[in-house]
Amino acid sequence: MAGVWVGAYLTWFRPYFYAPAIAGLATFLICAAGNTVNDIVDIEVDRVNRPNRVLVRGVLTIRYAHVLSIILNGAALLLAISVSWDVTVIALVFIGLLYLYNYIMKKVALVGNIIISFLAGLTFIMGGVAVDLQFAFELPGPLIGFALAFLFHLVREIVKDVQDIEGDRSAGISTLPQIIGPQKSLMIVLSVFVVLTVVTFLLVLVGWVGQMFKIIAIYIVELPLLAFLIFLWGNPTQRMLSVASSALKAGMVLGIVALVLA
Repeated sequence: MAGVWVGAYLTWFRPYFYAPAIAGLATFLICAAGNTVNDIVDIEVDRVNRPNRVLVRGVLTIRYAHVLSIILNGAALLLAISVSWDVTVIALVFIGLLYLYNYIMKKVALVGNIIISFLAGLTFIMGGVAVDLQFAFELPGPLIGFALAFLFHLVREIVKDVQDIEGDRSAGISTLPQIIGPQKSLMIVLSVFVVLTVVTFLLVLVGWVGQMFKIIAIYIVELPLLAFLIFLWGNPTQRMLSVASSALKAGMVLGIVALVLA
């Protein structure tokens, strides 16, 4: 939801609040529905990796989760329609790709990671489209948020796959770390993160962002995380992988703050 609002903020050429607020809420509900379906599909994996999940413990039933996901997606579509047909189309893309990911593509190595990373970036585009379709795709604007979010989430998705390798293997899910191994997967993580850092430097060089963005994004988030990921590559224990996943999540929040101040 915050990503949608920031995408709108990067597009605004006049005070305009209703559409971004409603589009953000719709995206929030779609994400909630996607996570609900993910818990349904991943119940066997979670028995190994996350045994405290409510479906694994039987606190809630799978039928309840299915009904909840349908209600959430239905409410999201009604909200999207109340904004515009452009926003509704993006909402349908969100819902369709999340179902595709959960039921088919998450079992395809790297493809599932790319879909989730694409959807993370699409939140910024959703915010831009809620304001103005044309300005949403002009630079500088929400496309910057899309690119940075895509690369950042791709890194975290692969790190999570390395972290969950045993549970995924037991459930018959083929992930990148299972195919090429944890070390090579973390080398890809490092490579993508280097690309992310270079892209961020380029944004500063062309003058699309200011000094506050440079300080937060590069010096507070990216360079420390790059150093940590290098260390993780040499020492990929479960504890280190867990710390890396949490650190990347915190980096996403700071990245959003940096874009607002950009």
